Amino acid sequence: MILVVGAGAVGTILTAYLGVAQREPVKLYVRDKDLAKLQTVQDVRVEHAGAQSPPIIAPKPVLTRSLSLDGVDYLLLCVKFPHLDGLLNELACIPPGCTIVSTLNGVSALRRIRERFPHARVVPMTVMFNAQLLEPLHARITTRPHVLIGSDDARLLGAFAGSGMDVRRAAGESAAWGKLLINLANAICALTHTTFKDLLTHPDLRAIYVAALDEAVHLLDAARIEYKLPMPIPYRIYRALLAGRSPLPWWFAKLRNGLQEGSYPSMVADIESGRPTEIDQLNGEIVSLGREHGIATPVNARIVASIRAIEGVVPAPYLTPSDLRASLGV
Repeated sequence: MILVVGAGAVGTILTAYLGVAQREPVKLYVRDKDLAKLQTVQDVRVEHAGAQSPPIIAPKPVLTRSLSLDGVDYLLLCVKFPHLDGLLNELACIPPGCTIVSTLNGVSALRRIRERFPHARVVPMTVMFNAQLLEPLHARITTRPHVLIGSDDARLLGAFAGSGMDVRRAAGESAAWGKLLINLANAICALTHTTFKDLLTHPDLRAIYVAALDEAVHLLDAARIEYKLPMPIPYRIYRALLAGRSPLPWWFAKLRNGLQEGSYPSMVADIESGRPTEIDQLNGEIVSLGREHGIATPVNARIVASIRAIEGVVPAPYLTPSDLRASLGV
């Protein structure tokens, strides 16, 4: 059995695809304050932005207010990082036959889980799709449905079989590091209130993104940390495309990954709503790693400081792309 914790956009979409696959029984953990709201929902729905295909509709799984792991084979964590510690504190222990599957961004969540449960089996599931929650258990996916699982567990790899979710095996945490590199864009969009298309087409935003990526890639290479970008080309070629005037980065994201116009990172919504962000787990992870290895990361450090300065401020004082570029010295 799979116990899904987190009924946000990612949790809703994974629950829907698991329901379509019907390979494993699924339960969805619900907090007391959300129970009444979710009990009125009849099914789990996923819309495909910009697509002509009908929505995915799956039966609503059994709702539970218990975090008991008796009979649970996979604990699928779909919460945001600010809620992770509270969740881990509610878990008494992890039974030997239960695998923790983390969908959280970055790699610091994996460290935190392993510190809390050093004997548990922890597997990264790198979520490669972009998602937006529309209503309870009703989400929109704005890219191709695709996840990377850092395990050779055939049962876990096959849990979505036949559902339309593209599941591939990844080597260890390399995919998580590759996703972190791509997610360095999130804060840039959040500071300027822009979309992924803006990021990949506006010259100032592209220049900022290249500068943040250059710092991070240089650091990972120096630290001998393996990363796998979610694209079939090496970083030097992707960088050359971003640094030039080619429209290919946007068309590549649109045609290969199904990225839709108007799609934006969740950090944009977090800043807009005054919620805490995951900046420490993204650009902040690069800053911390740089400090550990004695390598300066000034662009990412300034991005982190800029996000922290506007977290919780509604309405947020957004910057224009040119103003952000100037403030970062890029």
